[in-house]
Amino acid sequence: NRYHTIASMAIIAKGHHHTASSTSRSKTSLSNIRLILLLLTSFLFGIAICSALFLWQAHLTDPSLTTLHHVNHIPINANINANDNANGISQPLPPKGGVRYHSLENQDASDSSSSSSSSILDGLKVLVTIASYDFMQLPHLEEVLDGFQDLCYAGSMVDVVVHTTVIYPVAVIDMLNDRMRCNNPSPKAGLTMTFILKPSSVRLHLVDFHRTMFYDRIDQYDLFVYTEDDIRITPTTIAAYLHETNRVQSLLGPVRSTDFNVGIVRYEYDFPENVVITDKTRHATENVTRVYWEHLGKPIFEKAVKRVHDPTLAPYYVSMNLHHQGMYLATPYQLKAWKDRKNCEFDRVRDRPSAKNNPSQPSEGTQRVWMSSQMLYGSKHCAVTQLLPVENFGQLTVLHLPNKNYRRVG
Repeated sequence: NRYHTIASMAIIAKGHHHTASSTSRSKTSLSNIRLILLLLTSFLFGIAICSALFLWQAHLTDPSLTTLHHVNHIPINANINANDNANGISQPLPPKGGVRYHSLENQDASDSSSSSSSSILDGLKVLVTIASYDFMQLPHLEEVLDGFQDLCYAGSMVDVVVHTTVIYPVAVIDMLNDRMRCNNPSPKAGLTMTFILKPSSVRLHLVDFHRTMFYDRIDQYDLFVYTEDDIRITPTTIAAYLHETNRVQSLLGPVRSTDFNVGIVRYEYDFPENVVITDKTRHATENVTRVYWEHLGKPIFEKAVKRVHDPTLAPYYVSMNLHHQGMYLATPYQLKAWKDRKNCEFDRVRDRPSAKNNPSQPSEGTQRVWMSSQMLYGSKHCAVTQLLPVENFGQLTVLHLPNKNYRRVG
């Protein structure tokens, strides 16, 4: 019995020993868990603080996070009455602010404004009108629109209006809304686009509608651009025009400067005919060059290019014998002057001159030639002299996208 008692006491003592050891290990495990949780919480808290500091620094340094860019979706007015007349549009463009660039009469203000601006295009308000009859030149129109999207990214506020006679499908409108966004964060830059639907019966007179719009909005923009739907105009074209226009005004003064307008020259590339360009035939383009197909008279300085008679401008500018451009640019100051100019009435839309004995035939070019060039530069009409700068000639040449007319001249 004594043996059994001692054995039982030993077993009980051993049991108590195991229980104490288990309790001690449990306390140690709980302490370890608490320590791990505390370390993990501290680690996550540290990451949160570092992330907050990083985002705050990015917020201070990245302008795209601190400012909202101008509205970039294209408000395409697809429900415009097809019976709009030639006197305007049924839904006018949104009102714009004051005019920053028009003449050198306020040269001091212009100089102070340009000195604080990083570019001559910065904040420039531009109204662009494009005559695009149907879908036949849609790929070219897309390239033209890309050029004005580039102008927005260069810092300008651009409103594009396309006059057309066809209804654009919703799919095309959606595509343009996606493709033509301008994500320039500057509040002075932006891009809008409007389609104005006209009846197909207007035919060649589709080119007329821009003129009334220009004069209706003459105090709301710094520059007006009219173009056909196949001429690639770039920010370089716009900047060069403004630079040369300022230069002419500084040389002649504001009033005399309206006797002249800086023009453009179109070119194409003389790609070989009947050659499909592949990896095996790409060598066929090694001798391709620009062709000014409208100005091939020889000798050049008698048949294609002529001197400017004004002695002040003659050292710096020339004129083209054939002044058709398919487009033109003008400032509000010029448009106002041409409205009152003798034999000009640039604001009044009218038919091109007709052959005396055959009124159905034009005597000085078609309606599109008349509205884009002949009315302005023709000696019997506005008689404004077209100017091309000698030094910066290449900056005022533009690509004629169809690239087909050069074949007419060999």
